[in-house]
Amino acid sequence: MSSNIIEITAPQKELIFSPYVNPAMFGGFGSGKSEGLIIRLVTLMEQDPGISVGHYFPSYKLAKRRGLSGVQSYLKRLGYEFTLNKSDLTITIPELNNGIYYLDTYHDPDAIVSYEIAHGGVDELDTLKIDNARHAWTKITERIRQKTTHPCGNTLAVASTTDQGVSGFCYEQWGEGENLESGYHYIKAGTDSNKFLPDGYVEQIKKNYDPIMADAFIYGGWVSFTKNKVYHFFNRSKHHTDRVINDNDKFLYIGIDFNIGGCCAVVAVAEDNKAVFVDEFVSHDTYDFVNNLTRYDGHTLIIYPDSTGKSNRTNATQSDIAIIEQAGYRCEYDSTNPAVRDRINSVNALLSHDMMMINTDKCPESSNALETQGYVKGEPEKFTDHPAIDDWNDSIGYLVNGRWPVNFIRAPKTKGFY
Repeated sequence: MSSNIIEITAPQKELIFSPYVNPAMFGGFGSGKSEGLIIRLVTLMEQDPGISVGHYFPSYKLAKRRGLSGVQSYLKRLGYEFTLNKSDLTITIPELNNGIYYLDTYHDPDAIVSYEIAHGGVDELDTLKIDNARHAWTKITERIRQKTTHPCGNTLAVASTTDQGVSGFCYEQWGEGENLESGYHYIKAGTDSNKFLPDGYVEQIKKNYDPIMADAFIYGGWVSFTKNKVYHFFNRSKHHTDRVINDNDKFLYIGIDFNIGGCCAVVAVAEDNKAVFVDEFVSHDTYDFVNNLTRYDGHTLIIYPDSTGKSNRTNATQSDIAIIEQAGYRCEYDSTNPAVRDRINSVNALLSHDMMMINTDKCPESSNALETQGYVKGEPEKFTDHPAIDDWNDSIGYLVNGRWPVNFIRAPKTKGFY
């Protein structure tokens, strides 16, 4: 085995050598959370040769890209030989008495079956809503029953950003550290604890997010999504503009949320790279929406629709997006909608940095929606009648996230990290 010295951060050290059953490292982007979990799990295997461990991710893509490559790289640095099974996402280490490092996902917790481990680690658990996170946690703990000589017995650790704030499962279990007597060890890890990050990384996060979310994503702070309005940075006076559509506007960007009897659409122009909302309208269904687009003849229209419109219908025949595209209009969308939190972050980031303006006279419903939507049990208010304030904000979110998304940053691999 190699005698390489692996440099770690102070929060990573706490996670790796925690004397508690359920340590959790909550940190910002680039704080070395996943790396900390990998080092912890391999260290546990070294201390108790022959045991197996499990590392759980939100998706197969992350398990393969972040987990598989990270574990292999770390083992190579330590000088271990290992056998990789790509189809099963398992790594067997002969020198550690054939201990197995399992990589798995929790997007379908009920599918976590047919093996047992001594210790586990869960990556980005707080990206799940509270009930889903609780279910994933329960199903993972059912795998942790292999005999171990560890002083705490079987352990399960977490490394995550604080996406759900004080309304999530992670805050419920770890909070600010007051649950330590039950074995829930809270470790806070700021982005700035990672000395291996490039200069300017923290400042870039501050530019990309509103101040409240930047605090969560830099310092691992807990944000309240119940006390604040959803779009807490919107100010009707500050963000008002008299801007209207003019003949020189070559491109008009249109966001639409599909609902039977109330398809809400917002119209924006890009000015100095700012999102400037200049119009809004409601259509009965998608055919009516296409007819309403003729009012903007002479401009190039780019539509940012609700992605579910690829299969859902507000009409009896074709899908909503197909109707728009067959009418000759360009639609920009992904196979699935961005996460609600991502859309909210995108809008609040623009508002907080004065990169979004709205003609409140031409867009009264959109302005009212931004001003009034709140949180109910940690989730944005939803309404059953259409059009409603959540429909208007959804249409704004589809457009902003498509045309002016948060530039999500991942820490590049730098000296000291694999």
